Amino acid sequence: MKHLLAFRTMTLGLCAVLLALAAAASPALARDAAASKAPKQAKKSKKVVFEACKHGCRYRTIQKAVDAAGSYKFENPKAKVVVAIRPGKYVEGVVLDGTARRKDFDDLTIEGTKKDRKRVVLEGKNAKGELGAAQNGIEAVDVDGVVMRNMWARNYQSNGFFVHAATQQGQQCVDYTMDNLLASGNRSYGLFAKGCLGGKMVNSAGYHQGDSAFYVGETPCDKRNWNVYDSEPCQRKPIWTLLKNDRSYENVLGYSGTNSKYVRIVESAFYNNGAGIVPNTLDSEGYEPNGWNIIERNDVFWNNYNYFLAGAKFHTVSTGLGELSGQTVNYPTGVGIVLYGSDGNIVRRNKVFGNYKWGIASFSGPGETFVANEGNEAKNVNNQISENTMGREGADPNGEYDFWNDATGGGNCWGGNNQIATYAPGNGSLPLSTIYPACPQAPVAYASVPSLNVKAGLQINFTGGEFGDPKTILGYAGTSPPQNQQCSWVRRVPVHPPFQNNKPVEVTPAPGEVTC
Repeated sequence: MKHLLAFRTMTLGLCAVLLALAAAASPALARDAAASKAPKQAKKSKKVVFEACKHGCRYRTIQKAVDAAGSYKFENPKAKVVVAIRPGKYVEGVVLDGTARRKDFDDLTIEGTKKDRKRVVLEGKNAKGELGAAQNGIEAVDVDGVVMRNMWARNYQSNGFFVHAATQQGQQCVDYTMDNLLASGNRSYGLFAKGCLGGKMVNSAGYHQGDSAFYVGETPCDKRNWNVYDSEPCQRKPIWTLLKNDRSYENVLGYSGTNSKYVRIVESAFYNNGAGIVPNTLDSEGYEPNGWNIIERNDVFWNNYNYFLAGAKFHTVSTGLGELSGQTVNYPTGVGIVLYGSDGNIVRRNKVFGNYKWGIASFSGPGETFVANEGNEAKNVNNQISENTMGREGADPNGEYDFWNDATGGGNCWGGNNQIATYAPGNGSLPLSTIYPACPQAPVAYASVPSLNVKAGLQINFTGGEFGDPKTILGYAGTSPPQNQQCSWVRRVPVHPPFQNNKPVEVTPAPGEVTC
């Protein structure tokens, strides 16, 4: 028996030596044989990596890897910390809580290890959070410099990727990066930033969101109590947000920007949505209005998805723009670019075609009489719409008109757009040159111009006490039932000519569903 014990001891000792030698020769074998008790130190880049994977890693969930990374960063504030996610499906919701004690998530990178973003899937279906169903794929609150890259978030109760800060409570969100992400089937938004100063949403895509695939909202100002009637700008030294090389298709809205400011949307495609690019001003968020954005060199086309129909693959989570005499006013469908209550936006050098209602529409929220916007902060002022190519030079025209403006506000201008572009005239009481002044125009003071104009017949018409004229914005957006908006769509060509590798997608009404 003593000989057998001795032999067994010798054998175990030899195995330990061999395992150690194998580990020295192959770090991967050591990692798989026994999970490391310390984060991986990447020598070349001098960064600390916390790996998450389904098998063979210390962290089997992204949340556990993120929590460990946050604790490490708190103890080592100068370290460059990365959460690296190996391919797989992760049924969870991940939260980076910048208010948590003894954790630091600032400048943390969370990325899939493969450039194919579909290899790392954050799955919202059946995912659990602290209070029930997981709301977001990844949520970062009160965190600066977070980077999210190479992932797909789908089927969440709220949003795919969400960064935000309650600035009125002293929180902040600065300079986030969302790169090479995909979001689909989320109840509200795909890539969502609120209350943030600067950031990037680049090389990403989203489809089947109940609001928009890309959203930037409630951009903070230098003063917490700033409003548009102040003589000072929102930000004296603007911190810009960039959207570039993005694709948004088959969503309620391609891009939504409630009270967004200093956002550049460039070289991206917005198609087959209910409406394409929609910066807007609403009371639901702070720092009204939206303004000083640049929308440039984008393709905006075929935004004719009637998500109000029962057969739609997704439905709106929005409660609309507000109410007018008890009637809900919804976002207008069939429109390429919508400027709602916008101040100082630049819309130039875009290709806008194949949208069945209007190509580019601009209008105010009538806060003076109808109180569609409390405080009257949703005025259509000082926007420049120039050098856009409308209707693919006649090959794929927009519906009623290329340009539609409600003749409210002031300081807006149109110039250098292609010669065949059409302009909505209203009831003819005002010349086109008054409704669509040439560029440049002198900027107007916000308080000096109205948000209501009943004369031009573009914002609202009263007929027998009704205001349902679909040629006006309030009549069209207030259509009831809302799926009947498409009753006034104009299809100027029987079939959209091919454009790149995209295909037009529309919803077929059920029998009797659209009552025109």
